Amino acid sequence: MTLRNRLLVAAGACLLVVIAAFLGVQRRQQQVLFEQLDAQLAVVANSASSFAERSPLIGPPSFGNNGDLYLRNNSELYIGAVIDDAVLTIAAPASTPSLVPSLDELQRAPRDEAVTLRTSSDDIEMRVLLKDVERGTLIVGQSVQMIENALSNLWLSGFVAVAAIASFGLLVGVWVNRLSIRPIREAADVARDIASGRRDARVSLSAANPDAEVLGIAMNLMLDTNAESEARLRSFVADASHELRTPLTTLIGYTDLHRRGMLTTDESIDDAMRRIHSEARRMSEIVDHLLLLASLDESTVTLNPVLVNVGQLLEDVAADARVVQPDRVITVVAQDEIEVLGDPDRLLQAVFILVTNALIHTPISAALRLELVPDGDVVKIRVIDHGPGIGREHLSRLFDRFYRVNREANGIAQGNGLGLAIAHSIAEAHQGSLTVESEEGHGSTFILALSRS
Repeated sequence: MTLRNRLLVAAGACLLVVIAAFLGVQRRQQQVLFEQLDAQLAVVANSASSFAERSPLIGPPSFGNNGDLYLRNNSELYIGAVIDDAVLTIAAPASTPSLVPSLDELQRAPRDEAVTLRTSSDDIEMRVLLKDVERGTLIVGQSVQMIENALSNLWLSGFVAVAAIASFGLLVGVWVNRLSIRPIREAADVARDIASGRRDARVSLSAANPDAEVLGIAMNLMLDTNAESEARLRSFVADASHELRTPLTTLIGYTDLHRRGMLTTDESIDDAMRRIHSEARRMSEIVDHLLLLASLDESTVTLNPVLVNVGQLLEDVAADARVVQPDRVITVVAQDEIEVLGDPDRLLQAVFILVTNALIHTPISAALRLELVPDGDVVKIRVIDHGPGIGREHLSRLFDRFYRVNREANGIAQGNGLGLAIAHSIAEAHQGSLTVESEEGHGSTFILALSRS
């Protein structure tokens, strides 16, 4: 059952409860009014019957001349008697003087018990109490018109109250539906549209309902993030396919040459095998890097944290870099012996990636500087080059996998575009961070921040 149907059932149940309660109140009110009238009739009947016992009924004058018994025109009570099969009116109601109970009804009515009888007016009923006296039957009664009018007014008030409650409930239901249920249904419709292939479907926002607006913003953000992730995944698969296709094409080409017998000399065969081996190693390196990134993403890489002397680590990386490019000026600035808790092999790999990235992307004339900067509980490793710098439009994607600013720099292939992504993942695996600051024409600074503990 949907939320809307549940609200409708709840509203209907509440309305039925209100109607049932009103019917109970109406029934009880009717009972109380008749009980009060019957009690009044009993008091008057007892007084009149006592008087009649002391002064037997002879006729209207003798029965009605007593001031204690005779009710004048300021009362709604009817007092009479049945004598010799005739109805004798002693005191008539002030509002309806002609009101007389039906003789047939009186003759069939029980004694000493209040009952409702028809009267000479077909549209008016009377509540009467009969008592037998010496010469006949004493009649004390009153029209039930006032009670019926009171009950009619009560019915009207109840109808108005139920209608008001129903209208209020309807307005609340419409309000809840518009501000609460409809946004949920719309979000569900958007989810179904997304599942059916409409990737551009989004939840509409309404400032009239802040909660629904927050839900819509959150869902749209989730959908945008998911769409961005899918786009990056497609781009990643396309880039990975491109990177693997190039060495595969080389491998297929050389094997096809060998199959057609076009490699006829030892030199050509040796050159083909050298190229096949080189491209196979390149493919293996790409696959290894992808597996490492996947393991870092899933936190399945086993780190062996020990205290690492960061200054010594920078000296080792600088020594390796000088072997690769002995003509480049590479300096290390490290204060005292600063240690961090981390995996020495992975940290060495991350720093070496940053240094190698600088060696590849900057001319040999550009000096390279490795700094160790303690900052409270954090240690920052800064790899500073004085190369051409990186454009601002590239900085946000610099750590994306397979992303490269330029395909070639200084005639040297840039690699597969996974190095900085690996370094970034290693930093995150150590609960640290890797950021970059760069300005075109002024060089770049990569900052690897690590916690000391």
